[in-house]
Amino acid sequence: MPFSEKTEEYPEGFFDEVLTQLITPAAIQAGFKAETAKKKGSDVIQSTIINDLSKTDLVIVDLTEHNPNVLFELGWRMALDKPIALIRALGTKPIFDVDHMLRVYDYNPRLWKSSLEQDILALADHIKALWDNRDSEKSYAKILTDK
Repeated sequence: MPFSEKTEEYPEGFFDEVLTQLITPAAIQAGFKAETAKKKGSDVIQSTIINDLSKTDLVIVDLTEHNPNVLFELGWRMALDKPIALIRALGTKPIFDVDHMLRVYDYNPRLWKSSLEQDILALADHIKALWDNRDSEKSYAKILTDK
């Protein structure tokens, strides 16, 4: 997910709230530990991101704002043919090469308590279903290549 908001559409801190109020609780409910590459320290952030993307069991990717860094990281993960749960704020415009081939969970960007309760349950189900089907012969990489 983006580390900061790049448009006026979402207030400062929006993606931090999505992480703490939606993604982390949904991941935990689905049986996973949620971590982010957004850490304090002096390591090379690009190295942390690429290594985490390469090693972790499952990655949740937020397509909101069509952030170029997020899309690059999504491409990296897709090339590895490893599980990816795609999400985006409701109202985010589709991305042709992604939305027409993969399931994307649309969450309510208002992040109200009532909408979060529903979104956490639904996102946890989305994550569990993706994980249960992780060995499918119909992964993005396998569909597009001769694998």
